[in-house]
Amino acid sequence: MVRTMMRGAGLLLAVIVVGALGLLAFQPGGPLEALLDASDSGTTVAPSVQSDAAGTAPGGVPPRPSDAVAMTVEHVHDGDTLFLRTDQPNALVPLTDAVKVRLIGIDTPEVGDGAECYGDEATLALRTLVPDGSTVWITADREPTDRFGRSLFYLWSDDGRFVNYELVEGGAAESLVIPPNDAYYPLLRAAEDAATAAGSGRWGAC
Repeated sequence: MVRTMMRGAGLLLAVIVVGALGLLAFQPGGPLEALLDASDSGTTVAPSVQSDAAGTAPGGVPPRPSDAVAMTVEHVHDGDTLFLRTDQPNALVPLTDAVKVRLIGIDTPEVGDGAECYGDEATLALRTLVPDGSTVWITADREPTDRFGRSLFYLWSDDGRFVNYELVEGGAAESLVIPPNDAYYPLLRAAEDAATAAGSGRWGAC
């Protein structure tokens, strides 16, 4: 008799507990409602670490801008200076004569009378990226010329490589900022830091 009463009391208690849990689950804002809402909206419930990762945009090298202007390489002078020409004058280069171009945001060792360590290698690096006669693409920053009359450009090779960045990444050049032309300076500085740490190019040879 006592055993039967205890069994009945235990069963009653179990029913009460299950009922209470069910009631909590179906309350507004409860866990079951959240799951049902996610299912209805097609959203997958993921761990918070995935949400944090999804909000972080990966850094990357900029592709050739859609407004870049095509030019032809006339001659590479050194690692950061070259001559370009165009058969069709445009907003950046209004003449068909060859123009002397200084690459923005970088600096390479000198060549010639005041030659510095890795100057020849830096020149070769630029010639390899953009050989004489090849097509390149240019964009300007806020100041299109310097006090020496040189045109100041960012440069992309015809196959889409950001030349200013490639030279710094490979250790042929160091980053350089001369305001107000600083659009890509953070990227170039980060590339220099990585090249320095790895001992790439000039950082391992000089």
